[in-house]
Amino acid sequence: MKTNRLWCQLPIASLSLVLIAGCAGAVRETSTPIQTATPIPPTDTPGPRSCEEVEGNCMMLSFDGETCMYHGPTEFNSGPVTLIFRNESGGPAAANLVRHTGVETIQDMIDYIGEEPSSSAHRPSWTRELGTWDLIGSGRVYTWQGVLEPGIHTMVCDSPRYGIWFGGGFAVGD
Repeated sequence: MKTNRLWCQLPIASLSLVLIAGCAGAVRETSTPIQTATPIPPTDTPGPRSCEEVEGNCMMLSFDGETCMYHGPTEFNSGPVTLIFRNESGGPAAANLVRHTGVETIQDMIDYIGEEPSSSAHRPSWTRELGTWDLIGSGRVYTWQGVLEPGIHTMVCDSPRYGIWFGGGFAVGD
């Protein structure tokens, strides 16, 4: 009798597992972040190390552990862009490029970060990350390519060792 009960419960348990797995997959599919830039797929060729090696819109962000410096235009038209992040600090660091989704200005981002280096690891709710965050080692270069939409954009340098530093901002027009 015990064997018959187990055989009856096995299909129910299997069906339950299938339903749970199916629901978990559905949750994962609907929780993807909203894209505010279109990333350009990477290639196998090495990325540029400076904007002189790039055709079109290019900006560079460098971090030395004490300053985060933006080198690039303050305004340009929407379209393809290359961001080169150079980590010249003594530890790992990342660049984070965000697009402002409201009426907030570049100064609002500076005020949000506060005194540098900041320890606030949260980005403002009025921004959308563009997928640029990638922690790289000291002396390394990270290249991101994407198509930016119109709006205000700002960048920060983020380091577990040194904190968060404001890098710069720019406006993208139609």
